Amino acid sequence: MRNGWFRSLTGALMAAAFILPPTATAQTSHAEAKAQVEARDKRTHNKLKTEGIPTATGAVAGGVTGGPAGAFAGAKMGHGVGTVIHAVKKHHDIKKVEKHGTPRRRRIIRARAERTRSTRRRRSLR
Repeated sequence: MRNGWFRSLTGALMAAAFILPPTATAQTSHAEAKAQVEARDKRTHNKLKTEGIPTATGAVAGGVTGGPAGAFAGAKMGHGVGTVIHAVKKHHDIKKVEKHGTPRRRRIIRARAERTRSTRRRRSLR
């Protein structure tokens, strides 16, 4: 007699499991995830950062070692490396959004320097 409520609860849960869609609610389609990642990257200029910084670094390093021709070659190599880095990062971000849904914004916690009595400043009435 005591397990009667458990049987009815189990039956109700099994029926609900068969009625609900098999995909989880956090999962999104590939097209939606790609659009979300591209929109976020566009807002924060991620493509510019991941491709521009290696290009500039390669140009400087090539220019130091080989003059103008070395700068051009270094810039081309740096741009190639930056493009690969951006593609890998974008693929990883799309897969993460597909699996977990829209990622939460991370809260940045900055460490505060402790203020002692000697570092406190008093306001003066001048």
